[in-house]
Amino acid sequence: MKKDNFTMKELPNSERPYEKCERLGAERLSNAELIAVLIKSGTRERTCLSLAMEILQLHPSYKGLLGLHHLTQRDLMKISGIGRIKAIQILCAVELSKRLAGECKSEAPHFCRPQQLAAYFMEYMRNWETEQLVAVYMDTGGRLLYHQVVFKGSIQSSMVQPRELLRLALLHDAAQYVVLHNHPTGNPMPSREDVDVTKRLVTASDEIGIPLTDHIIIGDNRYVSLKERGLI
Repeated sequence: MKKDNFTMKELPNSERPYEKCERLGAERLSNAELIAVLIKSGTRERTCLSLAMEILQLHPSYKGLLGLHHLTQRDLMKISGIGRIKAIQILCAVELSKRLAGECKSEAPHFCRPQQLAAYFMEYMRNWETEQLVAVYMDTGGRLLYHQVVFKGSIQSSMVQPRELLRLALLHDAAQYVVLHNHPTGNPMPSREDVDVTKRLVTASDEIGIPLTDHIIIGDNRYVSLKERGLI
């Protein structure tokens, strides 16, 4: 007899969010993959990833994660394959995110000067063995809203995509953002590529209206702020 659904383990390796999370970390999963982990199984006709992508497009006005905040249990159950339990799991996850955001907002640090940002991220970044670029999103008062590693590898202007940085800025309702990256050599002096990346990000960010306010390079207990050097 044919089964009515199938589990994550029965999906091809490329479609298994559990394995991807173990390999790369939850932060590397797409929104649809995160939801697929929550709902666990699909139907005979559709994978859980397919259901997750439909959920992200369900609200008529708000698409993506923002739409989840406006969906009810009844809305979710309109999707074939989303029953009472799956709908409740999704709603509970959304509620947890709201509560976490509220707690983080009240306790989040504020940054007014480059040295504050450098000090906050120094221990987090100084011993990384490869270059990584971290985007830090803030409100108008400099309060930290969110940060994420957005690029790994040697920093090159052609490879650092402003679109992804600005997508995250819009998602987290940021008024400004800063990028930091590390120099594994310990010497934080900016390279020509560092300056080129900065200029490209400044131009793209100004067009969207969410300014890049600094690019900080982290060395071994040292940092260089391109803003302090007059390059932003």
